[in-house]
Amino acid sequence: MKTALAAICAFTLLATAYLTASLFILRPPRANYQQWAFTASAIVAQGVLTLTALWSVTRLRQAIFGQRARYLVAVSGVIIAALGASAVYSTFTGPHFEGYAIVLGSAMIVQGLLTVAAFLGLLDFSFAD
Repeated sequence: MKTALAAICAFTLLATAYLTASLFILRPPRANYQQWAFTASAIVAQGVLTLTALWSVTRLRQAIFGQRARYLVAVSGVIIAALGASAVYSTFTGPHFEGYAIVLGSAMIVQGLLTVAAFLGLLDFSFAD
């Protein structure tokens, strides 16, 4: 479970970097830079927070990474899942279909759900290696 969560976080971070670079290089005419800046910032913040939490809990146990921090990571998972669901919904209902929005939005949903399940203890998520 831990590996799957780390892998999906890495995927969303790499996809965000790739899409941000392509946005700046290609400069599409209908691009909403402010919306993408917000979404990209949320993806990066949540991904880094989750990866840091996974590393901290695994290496240093829960003595340093307390209960409040676990709730913060879980809340960030809810936020990223909601942003992903919004991206998928707007792509399916909008006038312009964007395949990357489906892929990245779906990955964000999975990442958010795994994060919530892992850090709220909804799944058997063993931190011990």
